[in-house]
Amino acid sequence: MNKNNIICIKKNISVNYDLQKEIDVGIILYGWEIKSLRKNKINIKYSYVSIIDKEAYLINSEFQPLITSNINFINIKRDRKLLLKKQELYLLSNYIKQKGYTVIPLLIFWKKHLVKIKIGIVKGKKNYDKRMSIKRREWLITRSRSIKNLSKKY
Repeated sequence: MNKNNIICIKKNISVNYDLQKEIDVGIILYGWEIKSLRKNKINIKYSYVSIIDKEAYLINSEFQPLITSNINFINIKRDRKLLLKKQELYLLSNYIKQKGYTVIPLLIFWKKHLVKIKIGIVKGKKNYDKRMSIKRREWLITRSRSIKNLSKKY
């Protein structure tokens, strides 16, 4: 994926969650929301995906309207419908029913002229899992440094 196509990224996913699966989906947006996307006035930090009446919705995402928009009739945090295939929706609903799994948006990007969202099926990490991942990362760093130092000597 080209870096220029990415609109918004949800950071610290690998710290707080264990990523199981990723799916690219479409989203239904109004015209003023597309203009906000082009100006990068969007926040998906606290957003998640929920299934309501056999349809998937992006909940709690903030699209800030531009100054030129008619602010009187705009709902900034409305639920936005996601466009999924039937098999993908069935997969998401099965994961959501299991304990500990949730579905969150990972990033929003342009695909040609369309807006797509990469959603991820994740499982929340406990504090001890986070500590173990930090220890593993530090061990990998020290291992690579020691290998590098050994190769310099010979």
